Amino acid sequence: MKQANNLNKIIDHLTDLLFRTWSAFLVAKNLDPIIESKNPGQKNYFFISAYFCSVESTLLGFSKMMSTKKDELGISYLFNYKNIESSALTKEHKQKLKKHKQKLKILRPLIQQVKTWRDKAIAHLDKNYIFDPATLGKMQPVNMEDVSNGLIILQDILNEYRDCLNMELLRLEIAESKMTNEWNDIAALIKGNKKQ
Repeated sequence: MKQANNLNKIIDHLTDLLFRTWSAFLVAKNLDPIIESKNPGQKNYFFISAYFCSVESTLLGFSKMMSTKKDELGISYLFNYKNIESSALTKEHKQKLKKHKQKLKILRPLIQQVKTWRDKAIAHLDKNYIFDPATLGKMQPVNMEDVSNGLIILQDILNEYRDCLNMELLRLEIAESKMTNEWNDIAALIKGNKKQ
């Protein structure tokens, strides 16, 4: 029973991490048009700060989820977790998980790219960032839509386990819909205050 409880804890932890990572991605996605705006008057420190914090949180969260270190609770740890409850996966669940694992293999270049950014510019500061900033400019930017697609794959993997264990499924699209609605309300409020 303890092992089954531990599996639930692992899945809940990864689901929470995925939800927080997805939320950070959505904040960055909604702020991106402001950051990319050609109108400098439209930008301000608050939005720029929130944008960069959200991008960093997204990349760090994705990196944590994709960790392959033996003792870190990432998706790899979940795949390798052995217990009685995981043997309860149906043949259908196992086939779907096999397909998801194949999709994760396709993400390897993205995973490595995110890890490079994490190690050189986000979680750890490479001395070249200070002494030779041009080297950072040579690093290929991370395509956030690719990260988004990776997060959806992770949702699908977690939902296979959640479904098998009769846990409520995670629906990232609901969070996206709510975030978009809230962002539209915030944007309308800002526009209304600027007119006054």
